[in-house]
Amino acid sequence: GQTDGQVMYILAISLAAAEASIGLALLLQLHRRRQNLNIDSVSEMRG
Repeated sequence: GQTDGQVMYILAISLAAAEASIGLALLLQLHRRRQNLNIDSVSEMRG
């Protein structure tokens, strides 16, 4: 019913927010490393 749709909507919004926060954290970490270290060190983040 309608409750199932609302639960799916909340789940989708929560998942999108989690993805956005992870992406923002990765970009912030990349910016911090580039500012303090050599640009060549970005390739070291791959592992």
